[in-house]
Amino acid sequence: MGRTRQMDVNLAEFVRRTILKIPMAKMMTILKTWGFLSENQLQTLNFKQRKDSFAQDLILQCEENRATISDVALLDIVYTQVHQHQKIWNVFHMNRKPDEEVDIFDMEEFKRTFKKILHRALKNVTVSFRDAEDDSVWIRIAWGTQHKKPNQYKPTYVVYRSQTPYAFTSSSPLKGVVPLLGQALMTASRHHQIVQMDLRSRHLDSLKAIVFKQFNQEFENHNSITPLQEGTLGLDINMDSRIIHENTVEKERVWRVTQETFGVSPPPQLEFAQYKLETKFKGDLCGGILADREEPLRCLIKFSSPNLLEALKCLAPAGIADAPLSPLLTCIPNKAMNYFKIRDK
Repeated sequence: MGRTRQMDVNLAEFVRRTILKIPMAKMMTILKTWGFLSENQLQTLNFKQRKDSFAQDLILQCEENRATISDVALLDIVYTQVHQHQKIWNVFHMNRKPDEEVDIFDMEEFKRTFKKILHRALKNVTVSFRDAEDDSVWIRIAWGTQHKKPNQYKPTYVVYRSQTPYAFTSSSPLKGVVPLLGQALMTASRHHQIVQMDLRSRHLDSLKAIVFKQFNQEFENHNSITPLQEGTLGLDINMDSRIIHENTVEKERVWRVTQETFGVSPPPQLEFAQYKLETKFKGDLCGGILADREEPLRCLIKFSSPNLLEALKCLAPAGIADAPLSPLLTCIPNKAMNYFKIRDK
């Protein structure tokens, strides 16, 4: 049998750089999920060698299978699905016309329309799809221009769940493509309007939980709250009984208010909330330098934590803040926002 035709150098480099991103501990799982290599080909790979050598062996397997850009793009999607927390995800909300009837949704038609719109606008663009288990589709878009080939190393990822008005996109290095991406999403999903929400996070599942209301923030059955025990509150049994009673009553109130505000389930995971304040200076009776200032005063406040909502939930029970917390902090999941602009009325 003759030697397999050598892979294009650019495609081989795409394979190599994709493989180098994948941790060896997850390599077999990701390659199996990819499904491009046969079981025999997987068995011949040496997973204990250096990653550079492993990548070269995999390139030979891809040459044998005549891999294409689309095949390697699918491998990159599988990697991104596993490591989705490495991206900052934005949320887009779409609307239909008030009197518009909802047609039967066809995911294959959605893919064809989405791809067609992008190819009409850009000569060089690579669009790849991978279906997920929750009736959603993952889309990978490598952007080019009319004169440059698509850059496979700075793609945009889109996650769209069928028959919903929400799409989730990774931040794109090319700001000019956002309107085009929005147009493709809106038309392919048969919506009339699309807007980017003030909601971002590395945790895609938490964003989905927020917009699809899959979290428990409203604690409805107040009677089911279990009274706190003295040991839970950290009280000294040798203290005056009256002090113990007052502390118990207050801490039970704080605990109850916290559960009513945040619910009993773990809250969605967000890393930050940002507040931009814009206000006019008022009450300068002495006619200081700010009295005639026409420009508003502006400041930016940002709360950050690996799990911001869980941290906020712990503030009052820990005695760090009064209960209830400000609605500006507790409204984040219900308003589906973690970017706020506060202005004078």
